[in-house]
Amino acid sequence: MVTVEEPQHKEAQPSRQSIEISIIGGPHDRITTVLEEFEPGQKEFIYPLESFGVAPRTITEISNREVEVTVPARLHPTVLDMNRFNLNNPGGGGLGFAIQVYLHAKVRATKSPDIIVNGERSLLMRHYGHIFQQVLDYPGGFEIELHDHERRHIGMGSSIGSMVAMAIGINEVLGRPFNGRELRRIIGYHSCEESPTGNNYLIPAFETGMGAMAGLNGGWVLGTDDLEMAYRVPLEDTKCVVFIPDVPSLEDEFTGKDTAAESEAELLLRRARYLDSLQSGVKAKMLLCDMLPAMIRDDLKAIGDTLFDLTFLGSKRAECEQHGSFGAPIYSYLSTFREIGVEVTGMSSVGPTIFTLTRNEETHERVLKYLRSQDIPESRIIDTAVDNVGARITENGAESPFQSKGWLHG
Repeated sequence: MVTVEEPQHKEAQPSRQSIEISIIGGPHDRITTVLEEFEPGQKEFIYPLESFGVAPRTITEISNREVEVTVPARLHPTVLDMNRFNLNNPGGGGLGFAIQVYLHAKVRATKSPDIIVNGERSLLMRHYGHIFQQVLDYPGGFEIELHDHERRHIGMGSSIGSMVAMAIGINEVLGRPFNGRELRRIIGYHSCEESPTGNNYLIPAFETGMGAMAGLNGGWVLGTDDLEMAYRVPLEDTKCVVFIPDVPSLEDEFTGKDTAAESEAELLLRRARYLDSLQSGVKAKMLLCDMLPAMIRDDLKAIGDTLFDLTFLGSKRAECEQHGSFGAPIYSYLSTFREIGVEVTGMSSVGPTIFTLTRNEETHERVLKYLRSQDIPESRIIDTAVDNVGARITENGAESPFQSKGWLHG
């Protein structure tokens, strides 16, 4: 385990790089966005609260509190419209849900202004410590320890889950200056991840808000644009199998080449955005007229029927296609799982992670039996369930769900 402390005299860093990506949303919609590397705490990448609709406030009193935070991983079945977000403009809506695979953070407030980090994702931890110091004019510092689920860049939300865990922990030790909706906006407008250059820089990330909605609240969530949560339902007694298929794109995903930076951004901002420009209206109608009523009725099969249709439309089609043969490997698995009898199946985010949801124990066992019959390594199969609690906070040995806090809104 490695502990990293803010150095008083920083060593010379490699020069920062930027990646220019042409955005194509339609035949008359062509612009360029830039993924610019930055250092943790760089002021140009920390935005005033009022710039994204949160009332300014300050914290001057330094506490001596320590909390532990547990956050469920999120899966992200679909985005509503990728034309509604860009760097520093999160949104787009979609669907997300939480599973019983967890990220853990420990945060302690300190009188010293230093930010000391321990565990994994050190760049993210230091940046989030600086964010809360700056937006609150907080004179103290933090000791932060983080452990993610170590399944990175495959659609299981390791980066956004890490940011959610840190934000909750820092917010808690500072006396809860922000409610749930405000935390979601802070996270959304400061979403970032490690640059693939490996030069100890971060890059801005594209964010829909679904990771924070699912991580904070648990359950199955329908989100709309501008990071707003439209509706959330628990999926009680719902088994989940998460499966990481061996697809042509996987080698690069696991080695960190072209993961969430250039190639993924090109996918999101070109073909996926173009297809959503053609079909986002159909997707919105399906979410409003089919998905939402199914959620209200707690009809898992109807949820799955709608999601299966959405999988062939717009940006989700583009995401499936990137894994080879115009999506054939992904669609083959999804079709097989439907034939096996699972109520809900889909691919999470840009993939290649595939999931199944069912309330039938025999169907659940058939999924596992099928995967093992295909000689799928156990390391690629996660047998779990939907998490309906969301984030938990432990202080002085007592654990309480984030949702139970009286200050939670949105």
